[in-house]
Amino acid sequence: MMWTRTRLALRSIARSQSLNGKRTRMKEQLSAKQHERNEKKKKKLAALANLMELNDRDRLHEAELAKKRDAMEAEIEEQSPAKAKAKDEDDGFITVGSKRKARNRLTIRSNPEQEAESVEEPQTSAIEHTDTDEPVAKKSRNHEAGGDSLPQEICSLSEQQYKQLSAELRRRKRQIEDVPALRLREMGQRASLATPQNARTPLFLTDIQNLLMSALIGQKSPCRPDRWCSVEKWLNLSHSVVVILEGLSLYHYLSNESQFEATNKIFNTKLEMLLPPRNEGQIIDEIAKIPLTNVQARKLIDEHGSLESAVELNKDPTLFVKTIFPIERKATVPDDLHKDDKFPRTKLLLSALQMVDEGYPIPLQGELHSRFQKFRFTKDSYAPVTNRSPMYGVDCEMCQTEAGVNELTRISIVNERYQTVYETLVMPRNRITDYLTQYSGITEEIMKKVTKTLKDVQDEVSELLPPDAILVGQSLNSDLNAMQMMHPYVIDTSVCFNISGVRRRKSKLKHLAMTFLKEIIQENDEGHDSIEDSRATLKLVKMKLANSIEFGDEILTQQKRLQELANASSGDNISNNLFAHAAKRDKRTAIVTVGDLQPHLKDIIEKAGEAAPKDHSLAVRVHEVSSSKEAVRKVNEIALENALTIANLQVAEQDFVLESAERSVAKLDKTIDRLWNSVAHNGLFLVLMGGSSECTNGVAKIAIKRLNGTEQISVPIGS
Repeated sequence: MMWTRTRLALRSIARSQSLNGKRTRMKEQLSAKQHERNEKKKKKLAALANLMELNDRDRLHEAELAKKRDAMEAEIEEQSPAKAKAKDEDDGFITVGSKRKARNRLTIRSNPEQEAESVEEPQTSAIEHTDTDEPVAKKSRNHEAGGDSLPQEICSLSEQQYKQLSAELRRRKRQIEDVPALRLREMGQRASLATPQNARTPLFLTDIQNLLMSALIGQKSPCRPDRWCSVEKWLNLSHSVVVILEGLSLYHYLSNESQFEATNKIFNTKLEMLLPPRNEGQIIDEIAKIPLTNVQARKLIDEHGSLESAVELNKDPTLFVKTIFPIERKATVPDDLHKDDKFPRTKLLLSALQMVDEGYPIPLQGELHSRFQKFRFTKDSYAPVTNRSPMYGVDCEMCQTEAGVNELTRISIVNERYQTVYETLVMPRNRITDYLTQYSGITEEIMKKVTKTLKDVQDEVSELLPPDAILVGQSLNSDLNAMQMMHPYVIDTSVCFNISGVRRRKSKLKHLAMTFLKEIIQENDEGHDSIEDSRATLKLVKMKLANSIEFGDEILTQQKRLQELANASSGDNISNNLFAHAAKRDKRTAIVTVGDLQPHLKDIIEKAGEAAPKDHSLAVRVHEVSSSKEAVRKVNEIALENALTIANLQVAEQDFVLESAERSVAKLDKTIDRLWNSVAHNGLFLVLMGGSSECTNGVAKIAIKRLNGTEQISVPIGS
């Protein structure tokens, strides 16, 4: 028995020793494999570091060659009498050399001799990128260097070198991930030149203003471009360069698009843009209306309570409406306020951009044109709206018909004295299937003797309204769609009143009347009364005009309160979290213009400087030059010193007549290419091609520069 126990104990000890031996051998094997894996990691890391270094050298070498080439071309231009003569004939546009020299996207060199040779001959490399559709054949793993082997100085990495390289790679990865990106939303995609013309809806210059304001101020800008695009990582935009080409229209660009070779390589995002009438001023006039510096923005806050209120009060809602509707061109005269108003009633008008967003019938080209082509204008021609233009409250009631839509069955119009000036029932074109009595108040009995048609109503409304009438209503887009009429001057109480604090969340007229007028409406069991609703909307608007732009708008009111709290807590009138980011990066803003800047623009800029006359670093700098060539040189010289640089260049329309178009396009293309070279990594580059007398639409081209000198591709946002 004892012998058996001893034998079992010995067997257990033997098994334990055997297992321990196996574990030891396995650990040794794992340690060897781990060491081998670590060595491979070091080799790969060293190879990647070598590759990055060589690519950095390539970029520096290419930049130096480009500078030398540009300097040589400039010297040749100045020395050549023939070139000097041509320079005077071509409006000063700079002439740049031929195409860029092609270079490898990926280059790996295995020894210093090859590295030296590749500086002289960039075509020599172990791996080359080709532009053909054929895939590049892979080199053998044992090619030249043999397997995973690397240059001796790279293979023998110490632990410290390994850690340093790892840290550098992580830094580079973060740098790549932090590149800003512009992505088009649905409205941006609709405006893209890639969209067929019959389905295209242009952007407004206001959309571009919003993009620039957000680029300067960041995520807390009061005017954001979210309607049409999304820009990721605003904080990492290094600066913005805007090039305005006045006189170059959409027609000119599309007629010569293929000849803009360098420009087409730079830009992936090309959008159609609606511009103000030529006689209303230049593009730069509108761009300059955004707060160009922190000082100017702070001054607007002090004057109006918040930047949001300042934007509302300084905008011209009719600017683009004048381009779209048949409005007479008249000289501007002093426009006094209406005796009952505290601020201009024209500031409550919907802009053309808001009309599009709110679904108003508007005679724009593309998809909107096909939708509203059967609609009529309320007048054959309109007079310019003023602060004394009469307001009319409008409300319609609709019934559902067999056509599957709601058609007009009643319309009421009241004047500013709340007197009913027009009220009638209307027989729809199609048979009524649902009278919607609980909402419309319309019954089958009421409609039995009605004979008036929609056309009769359109004729009578057109005759009734004066040419500068302002229509007022709650969600008036529904009423105008039911009337099948278009009108340029509209005040919508669902837009200018907001008690939710969320712009897209609209309040019902019944709630607005109770909150502000202390009146109970829409309580009739027999349905709504269109005259009662018309009067309520007019009363609301007149109450707002008697108070302030913020009255009844919780969003503007909240912004004003926040500003007052910030001022009270800081003890002064200039500290504001809204501009914390901009204060760090806003070195200065520069405007480079060919010829003299318009006097009213100089006034705007001087007023901005008066807010802090001793702080020249925050002022808007104006550089007036004599030619486009000088403008390009000046932009290249100062672009990196400014948060925003605007270059305003004039393009003569006669440059695009048939015999000179090709030459003019080539010069413009090279000018844009030269200006692109002034943009730094993560810089926003914007080219705005202004309209001409023949075509009021222009083109907006947008790019964000990457580290390797190419643009950030604009990828459409998914739903």
